[in-house]
This record gives sequence, structure tokens and C-alpha cells, in this order.
Amino acid sequence: MTRGDFEIEKVVKGKFKDKTLSIYTGTGMGDCGRLDAFLGAAIYYHDDKFAVWEFGLSKTDYDGQTYYSTSICEYMKPPTPKQK
Repeated sequence: MTRGDFEIEKVVKGKFKDKTLSIYTGTGMGDCGRLDAFLGAAIYYHDDKFAVWEFGLSKTDYDGQTYYSTSICEYMKPPTPKQK
């Protein structure tokens, strides 16, 4: 299991008030993880040539806490180089 802390720029569907969110994913292909996307988001975080990542998320409530996760079964749009 891998966790990434992401800044939220916009919410497409649903409501979310906070500006940051911890997102969980598996660590490999066998468990449908998005570790490569998390690493890419971290590497390009301060790179002005790339746009934002878009992730589809699943919300889970367990034992009074809310968790958000993403897998290869959910929507993802990686960044593309910005046009000059």
C-alpha cells in the first residue's frame, strides 16, 4: 500500500472542501496499483512544463474514518506538456 498527499485544484464530481488529500493505492500491477502515477506526480510536482494529474477516486468509510483510494480500474489523466 502506498500513500500520496495531493493538492486539490478542482473537484469534478461530488464535494470536497479541503485543499489537500491523502490518496492510497497498491504498489504494483498485480494489485491494480498506481505507484508509477504517484511517482510521476512527485517527480513533476515543481515542473512548470507539465499540467496537473487527474485521478478518479473511491471513497471508503471505515471505523469512523474516511479513506480515498485509486486503482487502474478508475479514471486517470496524466499531465501533458504545456503548449508554448
